[in-house]
Amino acid sequence: GTSAASGSNELIDCKCMAGYNGTSDGAACTACDADTYKSATGVGQCSACPVGTSAASGSNELIDCKCMAGYNGTSDGAACTACDADTYKSATGVGQCSACPVGTSAASG
Repeated sequence: GTSAASGSNELIDCKCMAGYNGTSDGAACTACDADTYKSATGVGQCSACPVGTSAASGSNELIDCKCMAGYNGTSDGAACTACDADTYKSATGVGQCSACPVGTSAASG
């Protein structure tokens, strides 16, 4: 989870890569947990994905946070809202909830 430019001559030149967090330059870094991301290199903490979204561990961009199934939204990296009652969405990512077939129902989310 670290990288350094060619010609680096100090351990502290090794910085955490995007998608990884650590406490100091030159130390081992760990991948961001699922549902978090970190776009910057170097020392720093991972940020939580917006509400209603999820991301794989090691995510390095806000747009890696995608709407979960049961939630709708118009763009990756933005908060998503739970499907209304009597609607559903089975896929992850951008998309709208669909109405349940006639004579059926579903709980919100």
